[in-house]
Amino acid sequence: MQEYIVRAGDTLSAIAKRFLGVNGDWREIARINNITNPASLQIGQRLRIPTAVSPPISQPPEVAMVRNTLQGVYPPNKIAISFTTVGSDVIAKLLNTGQQERFAKTRDLGLYRLGIFKLRDFIAFGSGLLQQVQMSPSEIKVMLVTSANEGSLDAINTWDSQYLSFGILQWTLGSAGQQGELPALLINIKKRYPSEFQYYFGQFGIDTSSLDGNTGWLSLNGTRLVNAVDKNLMRQPIWALRFAIAGMDALVQSVQVLHAISRLDRFYFTPTQTLQGFTLSQLLSSEFAVALLLDHHVNRPSHVIPCVADAIARSRLTPAQVAQSSIDNEALIIQNYLTLRETFGGTSAMTKSRERAELARKEIATGNLSPQRFSFRSNRQSRII
Repeated sequence: MQEYIVRAGDTLSAIAKRFLGVNGDWREIARINNITNPASLQIGQRLRIPTAVSPPISQPPEVAMVRNTLQGVYPPNKIAISFTTVGSDVIAKLLNTGQQERFAKTRDLGLYRLGIFKLRDFIAFGSGLLQQVQMSPSEIKVMLVTSANEGSLDAINTWDSQYLSFGILQWTLGSAGQQGELPALLINIKKRYPSEFQYYFGQFGIDTSSLDGNTGWLSLNGTRLVNAVDKNLMRQPIWALRFAIAGMDALVQSVQVLHAISRLDRFYFTPTQTLQGFTLSQLLSSEFAVALLLDHHVNRPSHVIPCVADAIARSRLTPAQVAQSSIDNEALIIQNYLTLRETFGGTSAMTKSRERAELARKEIATGNLSPQRFSFRSNRQSRII
């Protein structure tokens, strides 16, 4: 065991490479020194460094290649991979063919991939798969609108405090000590398509657990990933690539869309005292309204219900009057809601609220979204098991 004093610009990975060689594992240094946040090094900090040993010979990591596409189904196939970094580009090399692809870019502690599989394209060409997972035509329309503001189906991020984020809504692993939304998505994949879950995740040691269906824990080889040291394992390029490839699979993509629309279960169909015991579904029931509310919830979830409550009050109505009246007040409430949400929350107000609302309005003009009261129809009851 030797000692090292941290200098300006040092990182754990650089220190591990310097003392333990190119295959040195910074996690071992973190473990020995009880470091839970690898970004928390301080100049002058004393670190104990283990003596370098010859690493055991190991097989190169493998990824599962895409199995289900909109064009057809391909036989299961695993490929050994190696990684190199050129500038900010992370390059994956298929060892069987030598083919190389720049699949991500480095940033801070990890990498990111914007992705190439767009939700709008999938909805346009994969509607049969969405019907297969029991999504209603209204739900598909709402997701089509929401897709204009969200990411790609194969998007990945491993550089920030959430360790690993994946997919169109960037479901996360969760910060250190906290559950994340990503395990709940994986549980949905496992439930709908167990063989695909095993192919893309299970065979590599991944499993999940969740109590409420919204958040949960990820496990790797039987160990629940809870603290920072364990969750940092998922920053490795091999995991980013495995998730990105899974995001290219048509069945996994369909579950992403289903999981995204099920977000409505958290706030749209749930009674709340803020609305005098009513649900949003009893007050705003057009496809246009649901698209606006879902888009807001993805961006600022805690703002949606109080903002709607304020809009109803500004319309000189009460939730009971809106729910029980035969008069359609929805257009007035939405008008006030859209005005309020531009500034609701002050400096933390919804990002580009006006621009996002205009995108939804354009879908009305083209006939892709209905502003009529009661036009939104959900299949949620048929999906509840």
